[in-house]
Amino acid sequence: MSKVLTMLFCSILFQAEALEYNQLFENDQVCIAQVKVFPHEEIGLHRDVYPAVVVALTGGVITRLEADGRVTDVHFPTDVAVFRAADPENELHRSVNRSDDPIELMIIQLKKDHHHGK
Repeated sequence: MSKVLTMLFCSILFQAEALEYNQLFENDQVCIAQVKVFPHEEIGLHRDVYPAVVVALTGGVITRLEADGRVTDVHFPTDVAVFRAADPENELHRSVNRSDDPIELMIIQLKKDHHHGK
């Protein structure tokens, strides 16, 4: 299980216990993963390395707890695509599902193509 957790969101290293994660596809351009965040579950300190399109299969609100103390609610409506920019290199956050319902997300990370200068 720890190997799966180290690959969470394809490029982000953080700790989680109950998070259900399934990497569906990855190449040098994109990484696609299906993630279920259980009620009141917290995803430990991390940074979103790549920009991503997130589609909620079961929507909800993820609360971002920034390392500097800021708190931001990120809404993921069911069946709606939401674009999320990558985090700056020095900005870490934790993510919490504060609701009583699981949130299931399809995350499509958009990797940069460093090999062809694009």
